[in-house]
Amino acid sequence: MSLCLAAGRKNYSLAMTSDITIRPASEDERAELGELKLRSSLAWGDLNAELAQLPEGRQVPEEHLASVFLAERGGAILGFATVLASTGHDAELEDLFVEPGLWGQGIGRMLIAEAERRAVASGFRGLHVIANKRALPFYEAVGFSTIGTVETLFEPAPEMRKDVA
Repeated sequence: MSLCLAAGRKNYSLAMTSDITIRPASEDERAELGELKLRSSLAWGDLNAELAQLPEGRQVPEEHLASVFLAERGGAILGFATVLASTGHDAELEDLFVEPGLWGQGIGRMLIAEAERRAVASGFRGLHVIANKRALPFYEAVGFSTIGTVETLFEPAPEMRKDVA
């Protein structure tokens, strides 16, 4: 089952988001989304050498494309999210990336709100994410709670969940 569901730092203002459109991603945007994913990941300054060598760190898998949606302004992609269906009661927030220079402007909140709306419409009760530890304050600010820790390729990461229904 595929979901086309509908990313940030402190000062989560929504003031500059009125001219932003949320829409599904298209095949011809995969490379641009992959580059945004890598830029956003590298902006934290952690594990940069490792991330730069990781092919999936700069790719949006073709099989996920139907579940990717993005935020854009004037034709420029500002951020995107990937939300996948799961076998349980929660949809999986697989990706959430915002252009680093735009962190804190409400784009992440918009993408989370769209993810929630679409998850509810698809019958899910919650959103689940394995978060970057640096993004923990953002996820907490938008209502996620830490439910555990998961070992990832590079380091342990917070496992988080949010009720949406």
